[in-house]
Amino acid sequence: MEPPHYNKISQLLLDKFKEVVGESFFFDEYEVRFTYAFGGSIFNKGWVPDLILIPQNTKQVSEILNLANKNRIPVTPRGSGTSLSSGSLSPYGGIILDLSQMNEILKVDIENNLVEVEPGVICDELNETLKPYGYFFPPDPGSSCVATIGGMVANNAGGIQAFKYGVTKIYVIYLEVVLSDGRILNLGSKVLKSVSSYNIKDLFIGSEGTLGVITKIGLRIRPLPKTRKLGLFIFENVDDLKDAVLEIRRRGIVPNLLEFMDKIILKAVTEYLGGEFFDFPNGYVLLAEVDGNSTIEVDESFAVMFDIIIQKNPIYNKIAMTEEERERLILARKANLPALSRIRPNTCVEDCTIQISEFSEVIKKIEEIPKRINAKNLLVAIICHMEGNLHPTFLFNENDEQDVKDFEKAIDYLYREIIIPAGGSITGEHGIGKIKTPYLELEHDSNIIELMTQIKKFYDPNMILNPGIGKGDLRAINTPSIKRSLKNQSDSILELKCMRCGFCITCPSRINYALETYSPRGRLCLLNGLVHGDLELNDLITEVFHTCTLCGLCQTKCPAGVNTIEIFEKAREIIHEN
Repeated sequence: MEPPHYNKISQLLLDKFKEVVGESFFFDEYEVRFTYAFGGSIFNKGWVPDLILIPQNTKQVSEILNLANKNRIPVTPRGSGTSLSSGSLSPYGGIILDLSQMNEILKVDIENNLVEVEPGVICDELNETLKPYGYFFPPDPGSSCVATIGGMVANNAGGIQAFKYGVTKIYVIYLEVVLSDGRILNLGSKVLKSVSSYNIKDLFIGSEGTLGVITKIGLRIRPLPKTRKLGLFIFENVDDLKDAVLEIRRRGIVPNLLEFMDKIILKAVTEYLGGEFFDFPNGYVLLAEVDGNSTIEVDESFAVMFDIIIQKNPIYNKIAMTEEERERLILARKANLPALSRIRPNTCVEDCTIQISEFSEVIKKIEEIPKRINAKNLLVAIICHMEGNLHPTFLFNENDEQDVKDFEKAIDYLYREIIIPAGGSITGEHGIGKIKTPYLELEHDSNIIELMTQIKKFYDPNMILNPGIGKGDLRAINTPSIKRSLKNQSDSILELKCMRCGFCITCPSRINYALETYSPRGRLCLLNGLVHGDLELNDLITEVFHTCTLCGLCQTKCPAGVNTIEIFEKAREIIHEN
């Protein structure tokens, strides 16, 4: 599909956008825009947006979209910018609509079993608010500490409890959505059951901002379980582990948590966490937990599950007898990303799904990818939610041109040779984004593709909303990834090792300035721009580095263990020298 003609933003239009949001929430400086091209995929400086707008309410979003639509300006909605499929990046330029400041919990209505939130509310913060009431919002993505509810709805996020509690769509009962022309729709119903209209609401869940911008969300909530029991099991081979999981399903046991880690991840986690993990033999890990409101009920279910797993001959098992032991075992699962990030400079977490009956065969094929494509420096580790949602994780160095070629070849092999032939799907919870469009036609026939295109054009005839997303928008993105080479390999400040995951955006200065540029990720992006010659040092960049309080919170939050304090102190020293 050929891209429609997009216009540049004129000075007159810039003035109109500034009038809508106010000067404090309007940013057209290149240095600011540059930081919004920095996401969880290979950096591409050709994807720098033309304007950053931070609306405060639905009316402003409506006015922005009305102006953008009339003038054919692309608009990309964004929450915390934690997408692992480049969903919040802007290959066609235009406007980034940063919704992170629309972050109010508008209503907690326990009697009617719902909460109402704006799209910028963080998942963990919502659950902290609900906890005193004895309720929770079950979807639990790995980025829950920074993931916004709007982003979770847009991607139909899942997480580690999806086996029992399902994905975000199950909990969305109504939405306020702004269409590309500025019209505001209220979809769904505030009651828990209604079939009075077509289910248009669900079209927007998982649509990744391609049909409209979500500005208000009504969520069903559930009572917190009162008790739970967790076990960790290690298997010599993956076939035995698969057999245990299939038997758990046959017996009708529904764990709230059923997670897999491969040998590479367990070895990395052992070296990262140390302590009792050094006593674990290396192998394939199954974490299994049941929860409920009765200790007797949970103990009985766990005993049946434990017996099933033990009969499949694990080489090691450990049952959490206290909450502290449980947290330590759960940490082994949550530590996979920081542990892997120590192995190579770049860690790319992919996302795909298969039928669980195909599990062991698919795992073996993924393990063979580096050998199959003759990629000598590429490593692939695998973590999985055991409803069949795989996260193959590729470890490489994006500053090495051959590494990048091998990584791209590996992704192609993963989808074309393994996942699609196994009857799987190219994404389970991360979305199509801008990086999986080439594989969409492998999964869906031309009639489905055409129908998605028609739906896209119906809601967004000028194709301005999040252009490049594959659902109904199969335009090729022809700007290649930038193969970066460092100017001065010996300078320690260049050893940034930032994964661009966004876990550091809870930074006090980012919260104060309400802008990605003032986050630790944003500052590291500016450093990348400086050392590669994409940016020149100026007063704005100097100010950004001097607003850092060196509190160290980002270093604590960083999965990759980037020494941000030392880096930012060194950056200030260099700035003063210049």
